[in-house]
Parts: sequence; structure tokens; C-alpha cells
Amino acid sequence: MKSGSGIGTDHNQEPVNGHGQSEGCNAATPPSKGGADATAPSRLPAAPVDPPQERVRHQAGGGSRGTHGSSSATVGVDQKGEVPAAIPLPGSPAPSSAGSSPSNPSLDSAWPFGAGTVSSAAIDCKEVFHRLVRAQTAINEAGRGSAEEWEKKKKKPEEEQVESAHPKKAHWSKLKNYFTRKVVDRERWEMYQEHVGQQTNPIAEVFDYYRVPEDMAVCVNLDAYLRFRPVYGDGECFYRSFIFSYLEQVLDRQDTHEEHRLLDTIKRVSMQHTNLGWTSSGFRRSYKAFKKLIKTVMGWKRQGRWNSIASTNSYREEKLLAFFSTYNKTEDIFVFLRLVVAIQICSNGEEYGQLITGLSEHYTLKNWCFLYVTPAREFTDHIMMTALARALEVPLRLERLHGVGSDEDNIYTGPGDVSVTLLYTGNHYDIIYPHPVLVEHPAD
Repeated sequence: MKSGSGIGTDHNQEPVNGHGQSEGCNAATPPSKGGADATAPSRLPAAPVDPPQERVRHQAGGGSRGTHGSSSATVGVDQKGEVPAAIPLPGSPAPSSAGSSPSNPSLDSAWPFGAGTVSSAAIDCKEVFHRLVRAQTAINEAGRGSAEEWEKKKKKPEEEQVESAHPKKAHWSKLKNYFTRKVVDRERWEMYQEHVGQQTNPIAEVFDYYRVPEDMAVCVNLDAYLRFRPVYGDGECFYRSFIFSYLEQVLDRQDTHEEHRLLDTIKRVSMQHTNLGWTSSGFRRSYKAFKKLIKTVMGWKRQGRWNSIASTNSYREEKLLAFFSTYNKTEDIFVFLRLVVAIQICSNGEEYGQLITGLSEHYTLKNWCFLYVTPAREFTDHIMMTALARALEVPLRLERLHGVGSDEDNIYTGPGDVSVTLLYTGNHYDIIYPHPVLVEHPAD
């Protein structure tokens, strides 16, 4: 059977900044007794400036040269409307009266960047606003710098100031974020805990579970099987079904012969990887993860304080289901199995090259494998299943839910004490359980 792309249908087609508005002073405070009334100066022509509460400090962008050739001074207005004394301002309006005493200071002396200091005397709010407008106009004329750059410079000190001023609030925020992450992680785990069905279903429920039409012929001989176990369909269903079914049977055995055989087998696969000249770090990581899994399986067979007694079947099944309930543990397992397929195909190019169309000097088996085999979530076809079963020396049979069966459904019939049977529904692979055959295995 020739293979093209090898792609099936089992893919899992898998966060205004508003400006705060504050009201300004609508009326001037009446002047104190004994002082002359101050008339507000005429307004400047309308200029495109922000209200005073929205201003940020600006850096002069070069500016003009003074009479002595020096660059103009840095100018800016901070968010509170305070302007450094170095800012060149427009000429002050003439005072409304000839005499201004300390008890009734002029606006120049009361102005924050003027010569004097603010006193408890009344200040004309409208005049203050007009002076801010003039200051902003001077900034516009001198040239604006980058407001974003200044915000970045001020952001960190402001955040530190807030945290130091509200330590309890900061600690509570950190604690809340911690528990939020825990809840999200728990919900994610619960979402994926059915990667492998926790329970098997009676074979008689096949029709209802897969919604098989009454007039559709079922290819699989249901009388030969007892139960089936659904697995999650995300493009990894074949590898998930294959390795889970295999390990499930390995755990049913009291000895560890099969585990040691498989460890020797993947060691040979590692040598083939080296012979191909591949230097993928993904192989070393996934190989280590797979080898650790097999050794963990052997550990699940023993329990007690010193692992001195054999564990129960329910304990082993619980451990296996827990392992396959999250991507955190199984992702590297699937990576390794896909690499095993690629290594097997490329190490036996003459055999597999005849089954794949379109190969050439510029499109080799390695290119094909890296395009259709090793990427995660890629569908698995007959060639890939055959390569995996042969590489790991695990007999594999495929049962089709509908369609016409053939001898090709016996993917690999070589020697092996543990065999895997999968149910193929047309675009998905689940686990199916034949009637058990009692076989005695020697103890260690």
C-alpha cells in the first residue's frame, strides 16, 4: 500500500486606556479684604493641549539654540501639574494692582514654579489653569520628547511606591494569583483526565457509542471481543492506544521479562539513531522519559514499605490511568514513539521507500518522516503502524468498525508475548479487548 501525505482527520483543530477626567475650579476665590480685584487675563488662542490632569513629562526633542549656541533646556510637566523651575515660560501678565504685599501675594509668587512659595492666601483657579495652558504651549513650541519613554522610567518607581505603601495588599495579590493558578491547573487536569477512558465499555455498546446506523454493516467480529476502551482523539490516539494497551497487559504479568526485553529493544533503537547521524536533543530527552516509564511500571508491580509484596491489579491500573491523564507526562512518550517510527523507516529505506510515493533525491525518506511522522498530532497510517510494531517487536492487529477487512489488518504478526489490538473507526483508534486467554507465566 502506497502512502502520500499520511494525513487523516483525527487532528484536534487545537487577552483603551481611558483618561481620567477631573473637574477644574469653576469660580475664583474672592480676594481677601484690602486687596484690589484681579481681572483674569485674556485667553490664549486655542491650542491642542491635554487637560492638566492628563499631562505627562516630555523631553525636549533637540530644541533651538540660544544666543550662546547652547541647546534649549529640558522641559516638562509632571502628572500633578508641577513644572520644574528651569522651564522657560511666557511673560507674566501685569499685576492687577501696583501694590502687592506678602499678605496678598501676586500670582507670580504663588505659582509653584515662580520666585515665591505658595501661601495660605486665595488663588485664582482660572488663572492657574491659564498658566498651565501657557506652560503646555511653551512645551509644544520647544519640542516634545517621548512620553512613552518617560512613562517607562516612572513606572517602576511608582509600582514600588504603591507596593511599599500597601504591603498587605501586595501580599494578598500574590497569594490570590497563586491560588488562581492552582485552580486553573486543577481545572486543566480535570479537563484532560479522560485522555484514556477510566472504565471499559461492554462490546455490545459499540453501536450506541459510535452511533452506527442500523443499515451499516459492521466489519469487526464482536463475538471475539469482550470490551472496548475509548481514548481521547487529538492526533495522538494511535500512539496513546498502542502504548496504554501494551503497558496494561505488561502490568497484568507478575514477572518483568517483557519490561527488560523492551529496554533492550529501545537501546538498539538508540544505536540506530546514532548510526543515522541524527543529533536531535528531543530524542535524548524522550528516550530518557520512555526508559523511566518502563522502570516505573516495574515499580508499580511491587508495593509495601520495602516493595516486598506484589501490588493488586486495581492499584496498577490506577497508576497507569493517572500517568496517562496529563500531557505533562505523556508528551515525551509520544515524541519518542514517533521518533522510533522515523528511525525504523529510515534505517530500512529499501523496504519502506517502495511504499511511499514521490520520493526523490531532493525529497528523501528523512524529509518525509520529518514532515508526516515526527510532528505532534499528525495522523498515523498503515506504514507508520507497521514500523512501530516491528521496531518494538510488539504484535499488532487492527479491527475495523466498518468497511472491508483484509490481511493487512494484521499489522505485525511476529513473535511476542504481549500483543495489541486496536479498533479503527475510520478516523480514530480505540482499544479493544479480546476474550482473555489464560497463559501461565514463570515468576522471577
